[in-house]
Amino acid sequence: MSGGKNRRWVILFLFLLLAASTGPMLNATSVPDEERILEPQWVRFDIKEDVYHDAVGILDESLESEQRDTLAIGPFGTFDTNGLQLNRPVPSEWMEPRFDLLMLLVSDEVRLNEVRSELSSINGLEVREFIAPSGLMVQGTPTALRTSEQVQGIAASHEVPKGMLVDSTLMDLLLMEGGEEALSSMLVRLEGWRNDEGPMERVMLIDNGNGIIDQHLGDVAHSGLDDAMAWDNGRYEGFVGEGNLLSIMQQPSVMYLRPDPAFTAFNDNARGHMGTNTMRTYFTTDLDGSGQVVAVADSGLDDDHGDFGSRVVGNFDVIGDGSTADKHSGHGTHVSCTVLGDGTRGGYSGVASAADLYFQAMENDNTGNFQSPSLNNLLNTAYNADARTHTNSWGSSSASQQGKYNSETEDVDDRASYYDRYYTGREGLTVLFAAGNDGPDSGTVSPPATAKNVVSVGNHQNRYNGAPDTVMQGSSRGPTDDGRIKPDLIAPGGYVRSCRAQEATDVGSSTWSNSYYLEYTGTSMATPNAAGMALMIREYLEEIAQRPSPQGALVKALLVLGAEDIGSRNIPNDDEGWGRINLRNTLAPNTGQGIWVDDRSILSGTGNSKTYSFNVSQASGLFKAVLTWSDERGSRFSNSQLVNDLDLIVTSPDGTVYLGNDFANGRSTTGGSRDTVNNLEVILIDSAATGTWTVKVQDGQHSGSKTQPYAVAVLGHGVNDLRPDPMVQPEEFEMNVGIPQVGDPVQLTTSVFNFGNVMANTFPVVFEVDGSEISRQSTALGAGSTKKMVWSWTPQSAGTSVLSFIIDPDDTIEEIRENNNRHDITVNITAPGVKLESPSATMTLTESNITTTSWNLTLTNTALISTNASMQTGQVVNHANGQSLPWYIGSTTSNFSLEGQESQYITVTLVHPAPPLPGDYRIDLLGLDVDNSVTYPFELSFIVPDLANADLEIDYSIVPVHPSNPTNLTVRFLNNGNTAIGYDLFLEPPTGWNAGFSNLGSEGGALSGSTGLIDSAGFRSVELVITPPLVLTAAGAERIVELIAISQTELQKTVVFEIPIKVETIRDVYIHLESSYSKLSPNSTVSLLYSVEHNGNIDLELTPSFTLPPGWSITSVIEPINLPWGGSTNLLYTLQGNGAAKSGPIQFNLEAQNALFSWDGDLVVETLAAPSLTFAGLEFSDGTTFPTPQASGSHPTGDPMKFTWLVTNEATTPWSPSVSLQTDSGLFGDCTFSETVELGQFVPITCSILIANGALPFAEPSFTLTLEGEGVSLTKTVGLLVGENEVAGWSVERIPEFKTGDGEQVVIEITNLGNTRFERQVRVDAGDDWTASIDGNDIVELEVGQSTLVRLDLRADQPGETTVNLNLVGSEDSSASFSFPVVSQGEPVGSSLTSGLTSTSVLFGMVVLLAVLGAFGAVVLRRTPSQQDGPMLPIKNHPAYGVPQLPVNALPEPDVAATPAPICWSCREPVIGPTLGCPTCGARYHGVAHGNCEATQLDQCVNCSESSEHFVQA
Repeated sequence: MSGGKNRRWVILFLFLLLAASTGPMLNATSVPDEERILEPQWVRFDIKEDVYHDAVGILDESLESEQRDTLAIGPFGTFDTNGLQLNRPVPSEWMEPRFDLLMLLVSDEVRLNEVRSELSSINGLEVREFIAPSGLMVQGTPTALRTSEQVQGIAASHEVPKGMLVDSTLMDLLLMEGGEEALSSMLVRLEGWRNDEGPMERVMLIDNGNGIIDQHLGDVAHSGLDDAMAWDNGRYEGFVGEGNLLSIMQQPSVMYLRPDPAFTAFNDNARGHMGTNTMRTYFTTDLDGSGQVVAVADSGLDDDHGDFGSRVVGNFDVIGDGSTADKHSGHGTHVSCTVLGDGTRGGYSGVASAADLYFQAMENDNTGNFQSPSLNNLLNTAYNADARTHTNSWGSSSASQQGKYNSETEDVDDRASYYDRYYTGREGLTVLFAAGNDGPDSGTVSPPATAKNVVSVGNHQNRYNGAPDTVMQGSSRGPTDDGRIKPDLIAPGGYVRSCRAQEATDVGSSTWSNSYYLEYTGTSMATPNAAGMALMIREYLEEIAQRPSPQGALVKALLVLGAEDIGSRNIPNDDEGWGRINLRNTLAPNTGQGIWVDDRSILSGTGNSKTYSFNVSQASGLFKAVLTWSDERGSRFSNSQLVNDLDLIVTSPDGTVYLGNDFANGRSTTGGSRDTVNNLEVILIDSAATGTWTVKVQDGQHSGSKTQPYAVAVLGHGVNDLRPDPMVQPEEFEMNVGIPQVGDPVQLTTSVFNFGNVMANTFPVVFEVDGSEISRQSTALGAGSTKKMVWSWTPQSAGTSVLSFIIDPDDTIEEIRENNNRHDITVNITAPGVKLESPSATMTLTESNITTTSWNLTLTNTALISTNASMQTGQVVNHANGQSLPWYIGSTTSNFSLEGQESQYITVTLVHPAPPLPGDYRIDLLGLDVDNSVTYPFELSFIVPDLANADLEIDYSIVPVHPSNPTNLTVRFLNNGNTAIGYDLFLEPPTGWNAGFSNLGSEGGALSGSTGLIDSAGFRSVELVITPPLVLTAAGAERIVELIAISQTELQKTVVFEIPIKVETIRDVYIHLESSYSKLSPNSTVSLLYSVEHNGNIDLELTPSFTLPPGWSITSVIEPINLPWGGSTNLLYTLQGNGAAKSGPIQFNLEAQNALFSWDGDLVVETLAAPSLTFAGLEFSDGTTFPTPQASGSHPTGDPMKFTWLVTNEATTPWSPSVSLQTDSGLFGDCTFSETVELGQFVPITCSILIANGALPFAEPSFTLTLEGEGVSLTKTVGLLVGENEVAGWSVERIPEFKTGDGEQVVIEITNLGNTRFERQVRVDAGDDWTASIDGNDIVELEVGQSTLVRLDLRADQPGETTVNLNLVGSEDSSASFSFPVVSQGEPVGSSLTSGLTSTSVLFGMVVLLAVLGAFGAVVLRRTPSQQDGPMLPIKNHPAYGVPQLPVNALPEPDVAATPAPICWSCREPVIGPTLGCPTCGARYHGVAHGNCEATQLDQCVNCSESSEHFVQA
């Protein structure tokens, strides 16, 4: 496929990806004329604030084992114990793992939330995602990740590919050719991880070691994205810079990359269809949204339309275009008015017309497009502005996102779960989203409406024929991709009339309009209708049911509780979810059922449950239970989004069990299985039998990390969340006299108020005095009503009495609260006389050092007339033995003139020892009515318990402690109490330190112990051991060890003694040699690598030095070292021997102030042999010897040469070397040496060298002799000069048998075996009795390696044996001669020329000779001048004889030109003329000046360094 065609496909893909799937609203094609109007109903109901009652039910906290597959299943792939199986194609580079992530699979043999808890305790690790059913994606440092793999219950761990963190649509694009280039032009969203507060800007993980991951997502975004912009913490958009994609996804602060989300809007009879008109005035307190704040996020707002009044509490631009106007379709104004408009402009009012509005504008005025801020930020800012309902009539415009769980759904679920955790003080948040307008196909609900915790709203027809029981065709249908039921509910959304934004210019899609209102259709219109109903439910819960801060889950449950199926009975279904919302059915069913709710219960682990019982009082009525919970957020990485799986179970009176969401034909059935997908479960029984029904909420699988709150709502006969609550109002109590007197009648008035929310039928109220019933009255009381009751009473005795008014003493009515039915009033009853009173008649001595104790008393005239009164003091008496004690008793003024009922204060003070002995003491006092002679005896009690008074003596003002070793300390513990007392002692060491007692208890080192009884004023020696932390503490650091003493007395006394400690200065340096060495030679070079650890607690400046054996030195630079305490360093030094280095100890010193640290070792120097090599001689094969390797100046070819050296050893160490020989090309040889050379011994070594016959004259090959062993080696290189060697090879093919007188011919082959061409005459001699001649030319001319045949004519005249000798005339080589023997038989024939010839034979011979000569002459006359003289045989190439043969291709081609001159080793030019040679290696030099080069100017041989004094003529 061509590149252009590829680009066209990419452009098409991007267009489809970014294109919106639906329009914002639906146009009506037919508008019928009929409308349906429902009239309101009126029910009187009184309200009082601040009424609340706790949830009932039986909580079972038992746990059950979990049943989960050990898998993590997501859209990217499935992780099992063997690895990852991909569910989609992925480019190979995107399979590279993220270094900071692991996928952990948790076995079902352990509880998943327990594993999560243990993982969360690992420093440097965070659990980031739950991937159902058993996967936990964790992020951490490498150390923390390794630790996580060891947690019990982790069945497997796998690396997480980077591609898993990229949205599937982007991954599809990356699979295309040119995809990454196309992606760079696409606006993308870069997202960070989450914590409880929402998206995180920064990832910071620190493990227990040195591992740390610390990165800001903003830094990544601004360096990796072009035009980066932040929407929220952890949320950035921009364009991926070229080449940055893989690098971005490798960063630990990055959680996900996806296309920038695109949103679109999903576009009154509605109140009547929802039953809100009826319920608006059903109670005496109107349900109209008053006191409620609703947040609307939408296009913009015409806030001065008129229907909002002054109820807009906030109007904010959340996308940064600087405007909140509603300039295009007016969508946001229409939606907001649907929620809370009051109809001022013309009668089309919203659902909750008294609610306040907090608006968030999302539409770009320039384009009319919805822009995507951070949903996390939208919800947080709305909640912080007191909005507890948040409605959204928009969603994703991308068809590819329909049904999916994405970032926006995670945001919504996370915030809804966060704000529904009532136990953390949060007040609940109801979030609603439009399902979308992409119906009627299934699976078309758009995010964020696919979130678990939102109310996802579809739409039904609101106006005209078909309303309200027709689902609009365009309403998006469920389910979600993971099978959850969506939408949750449907609400009026077809043809809804609401406010028209005056600045809106694009209203053509409306189906009706006037100046202030218009009609739109869509789930955008249904969602605000549902939101208005949610506001009324919340208002009901807070103001009528007196349930403050209801969970958003409870509001959702009540919406579903009253929902009704439309059309055929088939809920739940993908069209309507759980049906059409109806507020009347929710709060006050017209069939007479009551409702009951609970949103203050939690479940914490798999198997936990809570059970509720309901007594259904009427047969054949509807019984319905709804369970919802704001689940922990799911994960886009998972195929299943349910985290904590709760189950709803209902048991009928006959034992039939119903499971949540097990439905058939629109009602609950049996035989199904529990729902493991939805976080909303319903059980609906059409005809419930009378009797006890139990509703059970069970935690079926707790996979989250937090306790799960839930909401349950129940509807049925006999079920009621509205109850009376009568109570006596304390502030309304009245008594007609100030102080009752004995015998005088008293009139009492009380006020009873019904604090509940329904009528309290007749109930009794009882009046008691000191527990005895005086009278009883009965009454009935309406909700919020008050009734006054009058009571009569005559006191019978003086003193204090308790008056009690008790409502419903027999507990016959069910009330909201049962703890407010009693009101007690204490009254004093008087008679003539005086009274002594003390608020604390008994005083207990609490401190041993106190010497005085005082009592405050009042002396009161109990009569109504004045009198003179006084108080007298008595004695102090010990209760135990009756002994009177001489302690002083004093008092302030004690004589008074008192009016009736007047009181005066008196202080009585007792002076006693410090401390007194333990015991109970009595002080006798007497009050006197002087005028009436009435006395009032009174006793004060003084209790002296065992009083502890501990002290501690230490022999130091500050205890010195060692920074790394335990420090023992003895202290004296003193008991200065008033008796023998034991003390429990506890130690609190400083952070990181340990401390323990050595002599208290059975085991030493315990943090606690007991002293046993210590006599008063005695002491006990206590031995302590103080152990420093593993991490060294700086010198001079001061800490406090606390010794806590708790007395073993009833009145415990706790004293904390501080033992100051100060860390001693420790200089402790550890030196370790990391490198190694064995035996050394005297000239060895040794690298010494030391690791130096400072285990002390003070910084040191260390000066290094060495102590070395003779002959050794340090060649490295030695510099002072600054070593911090607790630090370490490596030091590298080089040790060099001087060739005579000796064995001995080596010491490495580091010197600090007042301290020296050393490392000691030994250097073992091995004594090596001291060999030398002396040339002994050169011998040729002919026995010729030479004293130098140059011989006579050149060396023959083909002739073995024997070079001999003498090896001697000047050391005591024997030397047994191995021998090796290296030769240049064309040289052959070997060496013989096998002896051990002792001290002073001379041992010869002989090398046999052969120059190949084909070597060119004057070539300079060389060979190198190496003797090596035991650390010593000798090397000698010898250069040779190839001489001109004229070597002939001879051979005879066959020697015939000779007979005297007969001539025979012998053929001789001559071969040039030398290295130079030669031309020689061949001479032959066979002795006197033989005739020998050469047949033909006797001159042979041969190139190197060539051969020729010479024919010899031989004849013997005498029988016998002779030797035939041949030689090459003029040749001095030994091979120039050749001989072979011949033998003849027969009779002598005279002379060798004529003997035995007859005259006839002579004549015949002469004739023949003449004929031959004639023929020869003719031939000569015909020869050309270039022909050879004589019949010489043709020359042929022939191998040499008698010498080793070389391969044919190793022979150089013969050079027929002039023989090259030798090369000078100094200037590397040919030597012409006299030549000097090195006798050691054979190198040649110019014998006379050649330019600037002359051998006499050299000091030594360039090749072997031999002195030039030994050069010879070559």
